[in-house]
Amino acid sequence: MGGRSASSSGGGGASRGGAAGSFGGATEATQGQHKAQLKALKSPSYEDGTYEIGSLTPVDYDSGFQVTFSQKWDRYSNEEYAQKVNEFLAVSSDGKVLAGKFENHPEVSFHVNSKATAKKLAQKYNQISIWDWKNGCEIKTGGTGSRRKR
Repeated sequence: MGGRSASSSGGGGASRGGAAGSFGGATEATQGQHKAQLKALKSPSYEDGTYEIGSLTPVDYDSGFQVTFSQKWDRYSNEEYAQKVNEFLAVSSDGKVLAGKFENHPEVSFHVNSKATAKKLAQKYNQISIWDWKNGCEIKTGGTGSRRKR
């Protein structure tokens, strides 16, 4: 089992390595495309791991950090979702959207090279942890995983 992905829901947010299919910048249609991919990952044929959005191919990273903005109970408008995806794509290491699956809960995630950037994003979105690919461990970020009121 490879690395893991950022966790919003706790328990370490496991996700085996994954690069992602990029939609070349999120639009209002992006959320629907991603939801379809995340739904497919709920199949028992996909182990906990990180996968490319688009091909659902697992990929491992040797370094960097995995981070997300989502929580399983979140509901975003298409415009709000696109804004968040684009914010993360702007700082991602490879400009790709990933899907991380942990305890049968898939969510979008992003690979970033900088620990400081990953922690800053995780704290902004109240995430429980980020995933450290090089050391193969979860790094707690002080969040609760619940969506903060803005």
